[in-house]
Amino acid sequence: MKQIIILQFAVLSVCSLVSLVIWGYSGFLSAIGGGLSYLLPTLVAVLLLKLFSGDPFLQSRMYIFGEILKVVLSLLSMFAMFSIWHQSLVFAPFLMGLIGVSHLVFLVLLRVKDYGR
Repeated sequence: MKQIIILQFAVLSVCSLVSLVIWGYSGFLSAIGGGLSYLLPTLVAVLLLKLFSGDPFLQSRMYIFGEILKVVLSLLSMFAMFSIWHQSLVFAPFLMGLIGVSHLVFLVLLRVKDYGR
């Protein structure tokens, strides 16, 4: 889990720098906002799994609860960012940061490089 979070942070950094070059400072902030709206709830879910790592039964329950909490917190943080930054938010970098961070997990877990073997 720690490796995925580090990879998500690296992808967020790359997306933010690309957004800075293409859309400027407001694009940079939008990409960071989009990525953090998924990265911070992921950190909360990982913290829940770490806290209950001693008991396998509770850890399996916390996995389900953590995923539900991650979705709810992601939606709330996106809503908060849209309501606060609605005048200066650039949607394309926001979406790029969000999709880059969230879909990295699918690429790592599915091992796309080994697809078709």
